[in-house]
Amino acid sequence: MHLPKRLTDLQSGIARGFIDPVIALEQQLQKIYAVKNQYQHIVEVFPSTDLLTGPLQGIALSHKDIFNLNGRLPGFGNHSGQVSSETKNAKVIEALNDAGAQISSSLVMAPYACGATSQNPNFSRCINPIDAALAVGGSSSGSAVAVASHMTYVSLGTDTSGSVRIPSATCGITGLKTTRDLISLEGVCPLAKTLDTVGLLGRYAEDIDCILDVVSQHQLINVGENTNEKICYWLPQELISPEVKTLIEQFLSQLNISQAIDITEFEELKNAADIVMAHEIYQQYQTQINADDCPMGLKSVGKLAKRISTEQYQDVITQQTTRLEKFLADYFSNTDLIVLPCVGSSIPLWTEVEIGHPNFSREKYLALFQFMGFINLLGLPSISFPIGDDSYGRPVSVQVIAKPFHEKLLLKFANTVEKQLFNGNCYLNQK
Repeated sequence: MHLPKRLTDLQSGIARGFIDPVIALEQQLQKIYAVKNQYQHIVEVFPSTDLLTGPLQGIALSHKDIFNLNGRLPGFGNHSGQVSSETKNAKVIEALNDAGAQISSSLVMAPYACGATSQNPNFSRCINPIDAALAVGGSSSGSAVAVASHMTYVSLGTDTSGSVRIPSATCGITGLKTTRDLISLEGVCPLAKTLDTVGLLGRYAEDIDCILDVVSQHQLINVGENTNEKICYWLPQELISPEVKTLIEQFLSQLNISQAIDITEFEELKNAADIVMAHEIYQQYQTQINADDCPMGLKSVGKLAKRISTEQYQDVITQQTTRLEKFLADYFSNTDLIVLPCVGSSIPLWTEVEIGHPNFSREKYLALFQFMGFINLLGLPSISFPIGDDSYGRPVSVQVIAKPFHEKLLLKFANTVEKQLFNGNCYLNQK
Protein backbone atom coordinates (compact mmCIF):
# COMPACT_ATOMS: atom_id res chain seq x y z
CA MET A 1 0.00 0.00 0.00
CA HIS A 2 1.22 3.49 -0.87
CA LEU A 3 0.19 6.25 1.47
CA PRO A 4 -1.94 8.95 -0.20
CA LYS A 5 -0.33 12.32 -0.89
CA ARG A 6 -2.94 14.14 1.19
CA LEU A 7 -3.88 13.68 4.82
CA THR A 8 -7.54 14.16 3.90
CA ASP A 9 -7.32 11.22 1.45
CA LEU A 10 -5.72 9.00 4.09
CA GLN A 11 -8.40 10.03 6.56
CA SER A 12 -11.15 9.24 4.05
CA GLY A 13 -9.61 5.89 3.09
CA ILE A 14 -9.42 4.79 6.72
CA ALA A 15 -12.95 5.99 7.50
CA ARG A 16 -14.36 4.07 4.52
CA GLY A 17 -12.47 0.88 5.38
CA PHE A 18 -10.18 0.95 2.32
CA ILE A 19 -7.03 1.51 4.35
CA ASP A 20 -6.02 -0.39 7.49
CA PRO A 21 -5.09 2.22 10.14
CA VAL A 22 -2.50 -0.08 11.73
CA ILE A 23 -0.71 -0.56 8.41
CA ALA A 24 -0.97 3.17 7.74
CA LEU A 25 0.75 3.92 11.05
CA GLU A 26 3.47 1.37 10.33
CA GLN A 27 4.18 2.94 6.96
CA GLN A 28 4.32 6.44 8.41
CA LEU A 29 6.81 5.23 11.03
CA GLN A 30 8.90 3.60 8.30
CA LYS A 31 8.98 6.91 6.46
CA ILE A 32 10.31 8.63 9.59
CA TYR A 33 13.24 6.22 9.83
CA ALA A 34 13.85 6.48 6.07
CA VAL A 35 14.50 10.25 6.21
CA LYS A 36 15.72 10.69 9.80
CA ASN A 37 19.45 10.77 9.07
CA GLN A 38 19.07 12.35 5.64
CA TYR A 39 17.67 15.67 6.87
CA GLN A 40 18.80 15.74 10.53
CA HIS A 41 15.53 17.24 11.72
CA ILE A 42 14.32 14.75 14.34
CA VAL A 43 15.00 14.93 18.05
CA GLU A 44 13.29 11.72 19.17
CA VAL A 45 11.11 9.04 17.58
CA PHE A 46 8.32 7.67 19.76
CA PRO A 47 7.10 4.07 19.59
CA SER A 48 3.57 3.42 18.39
CA THR A 49 0.94 3.08 21.09
CA ASP A 50 -2.34 1.22 21.01
CA LEU A 51 -4.52 2.32 18.11
CA LEU A 52 -6.48 5.42 19.09
CA THR A 53 -10.02 6.05 17.89
CA GLY A 54 -11.48 9.18 16.34
CA PRO A 55 -11.50 11.08 13.04
CA LEU A 56 -7.66 11.09 12.91
CA GLN A 57 -7.27 7.37 13.64
CA GLY A 58 -4.27 5.88 11.84
CA ILE A 59 -2.59 9.26 11.31
CA ALA A 60 0.86 9.91 12.75
CA LEU A 61 2.01 13.48 13.27
CA SER A 62 5.35 14.99 14.25
CA HIS A 63 5.74 18.36 15.96
CA LYS A 64 8.22 20.98 17.05
CA ASP A 65 9.96 19.98 20.30
CA ILE A 66 8.23 22.72 22.27
CA PHE A 67 5.12 20.86 23.48
CA ASN A 68 4.74 18.96 26.74
CA LEU A 69 4.00 15.26 26.19
CA ASN A 70 2.83 12.65 28.65
CA GLY A 71 5.91 11.71 30.68
CA ARG A 72 8.23 14.01 28.71
CA LEU A 73 9.39 17.60 28.95
CA PRO A 74 10.39 19.06 25.57
CA GLY A 75 14.00 19.93 24.83
CA PHE A 76 13.02 23.41 23.54
CA GLY A 77 15.97 23.34 21.15
CA ASN A 78 18.44 23.01 24.03
CA HIS A 79 18.60 19.24 24.56
CA SER A 80 16.81 16.03 23.58
CA GLY A 81 13.99 16.24 26.10
CA GLN A 82 13.65 14.87 29.61
CA VAL A 83 11.66 12.11 31.24
CA SER A 84 9.13 13.64 33.63
CA SER A 85 6.46 11.42 35.12
CA GLU A 86 4.36 14.39 36.23
CA THR A 87 4.26 16.08 32.80
CA LYS A 88 1.03 15.81 30.83
CA ASN A 89 0.23 16.52 27.22
CA ALA A 90 -0.04 20.14 26.16
CA LYS A 91 -3.68 20.98 25.59
CA VAL A 92 -3.25 21.10 21.81
CA ILE A 93 -1.52 17.69 21.80
CA GLU A 94 -4.28 16.23 23.93
CA ALA A 95 -6.86 17.48 21.42
CA LEU A 96 -5.03 15.62 18.65
CA ASN A 97 -4.84 12.44 20.75
CA ASP A 98 -8.54 12.70 21.55
CA ALA A 99 -9.20 12.81 17.80
CA GLY A 100 -7.17 9.62 17.29
CA ALA A 101 -3.85 11.02 16.05
CA GLN A 102 -0.55 9.62 17.31
CA ILE A 103 2.50 11.77 17.98
CA SER A 104 5.35 9.93 16.31
CA SER A 105 8.35 12.21 16.82
CA SER A 106 9.61 15.52 18.14
CA LEU A 107 11.43 17.87 15.79
CA VAL A 108 14.51 20.07 15.93
CA MET A 109 14.02 23.79 16.52
CA ALA A 110 16.12 26.89 17.17
CA PRO A 111 17.11 27.18 20.86
CA TYR A 112 14.37 28.76 22.99
CA ALA A 113 12.35 29.21 19.74
CA CYS A 114 14.46 32.33 19.18
CA GLY A 115 16.03 32.37 15.74
CA ALA A 116 15.10 33.03 12.12
CA THR A 117 17.05 29.96 10.93
CA SER A 118 17.76 26.41 12.06
CA GLN A 119 21.13 27.42 13.53
CA ASN A 120 21.55 25.42 16.72
CA PRO A 121 24.81 24.42 18.46
CA ASN A 122 23.04 21.52 20.17
CA PHE A 123 22.02 19.63 17.02
CA SER A 124 23.31 18.97 13.53
CA ARG A 125 22.20 21.46 10.87
CA CYS A 126 18.76 20.73 9.42
CA ILE A 127 18.94 19.98 5.70
CA ASN A 128 16.47 21.65 3.32
CA PRO A 129 14.75 18.91 1.22
CA ILE A 130 14.53 21.29 -1.76
CA ASP A 131 18.27 22.03 -1.86
CA ALA A 132 20.82 21.13 0.80
CA ALA A 133 22.63 24.43 0.22
CA LEU A 134 19.57 26.53 1.07
CA ALA A 135 18.78 27.85 4.52
CA VAL A 136 16.04 26.33 6.62
CA GLY A 137 14.13 29.06 8.40
CA GLY A 138 13.39 29.04 12.10
CA SER A 139 12.43 28.53 14.67
CA SER A 140 10.05 25.71 13.61
CA SER A 141 12.81 24.33 11.39
CA GLY A 142 12.29 20.59 11.88
CA SER A 143 8.56 20.98 11.30
CA ALA A 144 9.13 22.52 7.87
CA VAL A 145 11.67 19.85 6.92
CA ALA A 146 9.37 17.05 8.11
CA VAL A 147 6.53 18.33 5.94
CA ALA A 148 8.70 19.16 2.90
CA SER A 149 10.34 15.71 3.01
CA HIS A 150 6.87 14.08 2.99
CA MET A 151 7.59 12.55 6.39
CA THR A 152 4.48 14.01 7.99
CA TYR A 153 1.35 15.56 6.53
CA VAL A 154 1.01 18.43 9.00
CA SER A 155 3.20 19.60 11.85
CA LEU A 156 2.52 21.93 14.74
CA GLY A 157 4.95 24.78 15.26
CA THR A 158 4.91 28.08 17.09
CA ASP A 159 5.09 31.58 15.67
CA THR A 160 6.23 34.60 17.71
CA SER A 161 7.74 36.65 14.91
CA GLY A 162 7.51 34.42 11.85
CA SER A 163 8.66 31.06 13.24
CA VAL A 164 6.05 29.14 11.23
CA ARG A 165 5.98 31.32 8.12
CA ILE A 166 9.75 31.71 7.62
CA PRO A 167 10.62 27.97 7.59
CA SER A 168 7.56 27.30 5.44
CA ALA A 169 8.79 29.84 2.89
CA THR A 170 12.33 28.40 2.81
CA CYS A 171 11.05 24.85 2.27
CA GLY A 172 8.27 25.57 -0.22
CA ILE A 173 5.29 24.61 1.94
CA THR A 174 2.28 26.32 3.51
CA GLY A 175 2.45 27.85 6.99
CA LEU A 176 -0.49 29.17 9.00
CA LYS A 177 0.05 31.63 11.85
CA THR A 178 -3.21 31.64 13.78
CA THR A 179 -5.17 34.36 15.54
CA ARG A 180 -3.89 35.08 19.03
CA ASP A 181 -5.40 32.56 21.51
CA LEU A 182 -7.13 30.48 18.81
CA ILE A 183 -5.02 27.48 19.84
CA SER A 184 -4.17 26.93 23.50
CA LEU A 185 -0.62 27.68 24.67
CA GLU A 186 -1.10 25.59 27.81
CA GLY A 187 1.83 23.18 28.03
CA VAL A 188 3.84 25.04 25.37
CA CYS A 189 7.26 26.48 26.24
CA PRO A 190 6.94 30.30 26.17
CA LEU A 191 9.04 32.84 24.31
CA ALA A 192 7.14 36.17 24.37
CA LYS A 193 3.68 35.76 25.90
CA THR A 194 2.02 38.63 24.03
CA LEU A 195 3.17 37.44 20.61
CA ASP A 196 3.30 33.63 20.94
CA THR A 197 0.89 31.57 18.83
CA VAL A 198 0.64 27.92 17.84
CA GLY A 199 0.67 27.48 14.06
CA LEU A 200 0.47 24.69 11.50
CA LEU A 201 2.70 23.69 8.60
CA GLY A 202 1.57 21.46 5.73
CA ARG A 203 1.85 20.76 2.03
CA TYR A 204 -1.87 21.25 1.34
CA ALA A 205 -4.24 23.89 2.70
CA GLU A 206 -7.05 21.33 3.13
CA ASP A 207 -4.78 19.14 5.29
CA ILE A 208 -4.01 22.10 7.55
CA ASP A 209 -7.73 22.89 7.70
CA CYS A 210 -8.46 19.32 8.83
CA ILE A 211 -6.07 19.61 11.78
CA LEU A 212 -7.12 23.16 12.58
CA ASP A 213 -10.70 21.98 13.15
CA VAL A 214 -9.41 19.63 15.84
CA VAL A 215 -7.10 22.00 17.72
CA SER A 216 -9.01 25.31 17.66
CA GLN A 217 -10.43 26.32 21.03
CA HIS A 218 -12.63 29.12 19.62
CA GLN A 219 -15.24 29.22 16.89
CA LEU A 220 -13.82 30.10 13.50
CA ILE A 221 -15.67 32.25 10.98
CA ASN A 222 -17.05 29.93 8.30
CA VAL A 223 -16.91 30.94 4.65
CA GLY A 224 -19.10 29.82 1.79
CA GLU A 225 -17.78 27.99 -1.25
CA ASN A 226 -18.99 30.55 -3.76
CA THR A 227 -18.27 33.83 -2.01
CA ASN A 228 -16.24 36.42 -3.89
CA GLU A 229 -13.66 37.82 -1.52
CA LYS A 230 -12.34 41.33 -1.87
CA ILE A 231 -8.57 41.11 -2.04
CA CYS A 232 -5.97 43.87 -2.11
CA TYR A 233 -2.22 43.92 -1.86
CA TRP A 234 0.70 45.80 -0.30
CA LEU A 235 3.96 45.66 -2.22
CA PRO A 236 6.59 48.02 -0.71
CA GLN A 237 9.12 48.22 -3.52
CA GLU A 238 11.87 49.65 -1.35
CA LEU A 239 11.80 46.59 0.95
CA ILE A 240 11.87 43.76 -1.60
CA SER A 241 14.19 42.71 -4.41
CA PRO A 242 13.18 43.51 -8.01
CA GLU A 243 12.79 39.83 -8.87
CA VAL A 244 10.53 39.07 -5.89
CA LYS A 245 8.49 42.14 -6.78
CA THR A 246 8.09 41.00 -10.39
CA LEU A 247 7.08 37.46 -9.41
CA ILE A 248 4.49 38.69 -6.92
CA GLU A 249 3.12 41.13 -9.51
CA GLN A 250 2.75 38.24 -11.96
CA PHE A 251 0.94 36.22 -9.30
CA LEU A 252 -1.43 39.10 -8.55
CA SER A 253 -2.15 39.52 -12.25
CA GLN A 254 -2.96 35.82 -12.66
CA LEU A 255 -5.56 36.10 -9.90
CA ASN A 256 -6.87 39.48 -11.11
CA ILE A 257 -5.89 41.22 -7.88
CA SER A 258 -5.41 44.87 -8.78
CA GLN A 259 -6.27 46.96 -5.71
CA ALA A 260 -3.13 48.30 -4.02
CA ILE A 261 -2.90 49.73 -0.51
CA ASP A 262 -0.11 51.38 1.48
CA ILE A 263 0.40 50.25 5.07
CA THR A 264 1.81 53.57 6.18
CA GLU A 265 2.36 52.62 9.82
CA PHE A 266 4.36 49.47 8.99
CA GLU A 267 7.62 50.72 10.51
CA GLU A 268 5.82 51.92 13.64
CA LEU A 269 4.13 48.54 14.09
CA LYS A 270 7.33 46.65 13.33
CA ASN A 271 9.28 48.65 15.93
CA ALA A 272 6.52 48.19 18.50
CA ALA A 273 6.59 44.42 17.92
CA ASP A 274 10.37 44.38 18.37
CA ILE A 275 10.01 46.21 21.69
CA VAL A 276 7.46 43.72 23.02
CA MET A 277 9.41 40.69 21.84
CA ALA A 278 12.78 41.82 23.19
CA HIS A 279 11.40 42.96 26.55
CA GLU A 280 9.34 39.84 27.19
CA ILE A 281 12.11 37.48 26.11
CA TYR A 282 14.57 39.25 28.39
CA GLN A 283 12.16 39.07 31.34
CA GLN A 284 11.64 35.35 30.68
CA TYR A 285 15.26 34.35 29.99
CA GLN A 286 17.48 36.99 31.61
CA THR A 287 19.66 34.39 33.31
CA GLN A 288 20.25 32.46 30.09
CA ILE A 289 20.92 35.65 28.10
CA ASN A 290 23.63 36.74 30.52
CA ALA A 291 25.31 33.31 30.50
CA ASP A 292 28.52 32.76 28.52
CA ASP A 293 27.01 29.92 26.49
CA CYS A 294 23.86 31.82 25.43
CA PRO A 295 22.73 30.87 21.89
CA MET A 296 23.32 33.52 19.22
CA GLY A 297 19.64 34.22 18.54
CA LEU A 298 18.78 34.74 22.18
CA LYS A 299 21.88 36.83 22.79
CA SER A 300 21.05 39.25 19.94
CA VAL A 301 17.56 39.81 21.35
CA GLY A 302 19.08 40.38 24.77
CA LYS A 303 21.28 43.18 23.42
CA LEU A 304 18.20 44.91 22.01
CA ALA A 305 16.27 44.43 25.25
CA LYS A 306 18.86 46.28 27.30
CA ARG A 307 18.07 49.43 25.29
CA ILE A 308 14.33 49.20 26.00
CA SER A 309 12.76 50.71 29.10
CA THR A 310 9.82 49.25 30.99
CA GLU A 311 7.92 52.45 30.17
CA GLN A 312 8.42 51.90 26.43
CA TYR A 313 7.15 48.34 26.75
CA GLN A 314 4.11 49.33 28.80
CA ASP A 315 3.27 52.06 26.31
CA VAL A 316 3.16 49.54 23.46
CA ILE A 317 1.02 47.11 25.48
CA THR A 318 -1.40 49.89 26.41
CA GLN A 319 -1.85 50.82 22.75
CA GLN A 320 -2.21 47.27 21.47
CA THR A 321 -6.02 47.14 21.27
CA THR A 322 -6.24 50.64 19.81
CA ARG A 323 -3.68 49.77 17.14
CA LEU A 324 -5.61 46.65 16.14
CA GLU A 325 -8.92 48.51 15.93
CA LYS A 326 -7.34 51.25 13.80
CA PHE A 327 -5.65 48.72 11.51
CA LEU A 328 -8.92 46.86 10.93
CA ALA A 329 -10.77 50.12 10.28
CA ASP A 330 -8.11 51.45 7.92
CA TYR A 331 -7.42 48.32 5.88
CA PHE A 332 -10.20 45.77 6.34
CA SER A 333 -13.33 47.94 6.15
CA ASN A 334 -13.58 47.27 2.39
CA THR A 335 -11.46 44.17 1.92
CA ASP A 336 -11.30 40.59 3.15
CA LEU A 337 -7.69 39.63 2.47
CA ILE A 338 -4.41 41.50 2.07
CA VAL A 339 -1.54 39.96 0.10
CA LEU A 340 1.98 41.07 1.02
CA PRO A 341 5.52 39.72 0.67
CA CYS A 342 6.70 36.86 2.83
CA VAL A 343 10.47 36.97 2.46
CA GLY A 344 11.66 40.08 0.65
CA SER A 345 14.53 38.50 -1.29
CA SER A 346 15.64 35.17 -2.71
CA ILE A 347 15.86 32.38 -0.11
CA PRO A 348 19.50 32.58 1.07
CA LEU A 349 22.10 29.88 1.28
CA TRP A 350 22.49 28.53 4.80
CA THR A 351 26.02 29.96 4.98
CA GLU A 352 24.66 33.45 4.29
CA VAL A 353 22.41 33.46 7.37
CA GLU A 354 24.53 31.43 9.79
CA ILE A 355 25.56 33.91 12.48
CA GLY A 356 29.33 33.78 12.81
CA HIS A 357 29.94 32.24 9.37
CA PRO A 358 32.41 34.18 7.14
CA ASN A 359 29.69 34.52 4.48
CA PHE A 360 27.07 35.84 6.90
CA SER A 361 24.92 38.64 5.49
CA ARG A 362 23.04 40.74 8.03
CA GLU A 363 20.83 42.09 5.24
CA LYS A 364 19.77 38.62 4.10
CA TYR A 365 19.18 37.51 7.68
CA LEU A 366 16.94 40.49 8.45
CA ALA A 367 15.04 39.98 5.17
CA LEU A 368 13.78 36.64 6.48
CA PHE A 369 11.53 38.20 9.13
CA GLN A 370 11.01 41.89 8.35
CA PHE A 371 7.36 41.34 7.34
CA MET A 372 6.46 39.04 10.23
CA GLY A 373 6.44 40.57 13.72
CA PHE A 374 3.92 43.36 13.17
CA ILE A 375 1.27 40.73 12.41
CA ASN A 376 1.97 39.00 15.73
CA LEU A 377 1.66 42.36 17.51
CA LEU A 378 -1.79 42.85 15.99
CA GLY A 379 -2.76 39.24 16.73
CA LEU A 380 -4.02 38.66 13.19
CA PRO A 381 -4.01 35.35 11.32
CA SER A 382 -1.60 35.01 8.41
CA ILE A 383 -0.78 32.32 5.88
CA SER A 384 2.33 31.93 3.74
CA PHE A 385 2.52 29.72 0.64
CA PRO A 386 4.75 29.36 -2.44
CA ILE A 387 3.75 30.89 -5.78
CA GLY A 388 6.66 29.69 -7.93
CA ASP A 389 10.43 29.80 -8.40
CA ASP A 390 12.87 32.64 -8.85
CA SER A 391 15.73 32.56 -11.35
CA TYR A 392 17.80 30.46 -8.92
CA GLY A 393 15.07 27.81 -8.75
CA ARG A 394 14.27 28.78 -5.16
CA PRO A 395 10.70 29.12 -3.85
CA VAL A 396 9.06 32.53 -3.66
CA SER A 397 6.16 32.81 -1.23
CA VAL A 398 3.53 35.40 -0.47
CA GLN A 399 1.88 36.11 2.82
CA VAL A 400 -1.84 36.82 3.23
CA ILE A 401 -3.51 38.33 6.30
CA ALA A 402 -7.15 38.42 7.35
CA LYS A 403 -9.32 39.61 10.21
CA PRO A 404 -9.21 37.70 13.52
CA PHE A 405 -10.58 34.14 13.40
CA HIS A 406 -10.82 34.16 9.58
CA GLU A 407 -8.37 31.26 9.16
CA LYS A 408 -10.94 29.41 7.03
CA LEU A 409 -10.87 32.24 4.52
CA LEU A 410 -7.07 32.16 4.36
CA LEU A 411 -7.06 28.41 3.81
CA LYS A 412 -9.75 28.67 1.17
CA PHE A 413 -7.67 31.22 -0.72
CA ALA A 414 -4.52 29.09 -0.43
CA ASN A 415 -6.47 26.10 -1.75
CA THR A 416 -7.65 28.20 -4.70
CA VAL A 417 -4.05 29.13 -5.47
CA GLU A 418 -3.03 25.45 -5.38
CA LYS A 419 -5.68 24.68 -7.99
CA GLN A 420 -4.88 27.62 -10.24
CA LEU A 421 -1.08 27.56 -10.09
CA PHE A 422 -0.28 23.90 -9.49
CA ASN A 423 -3.32 22.05 -10.90
CA GLY A 424 -4.48 20.94 -7.47
CA ASN A 425 -1.07 19.65 -6.41
CA CYS A 426 1.33 21.29 -4.03
CA TYR A 427 4.37 23.31 -5.03
CA LEU A 428 6.75 20.49 -4.05
CA ASN A 429 5.20 18.16 -6.63
CA GLN A 430 6.44 20.53 -9.34
CA LYS A 431 10.07 20.29 -8.21
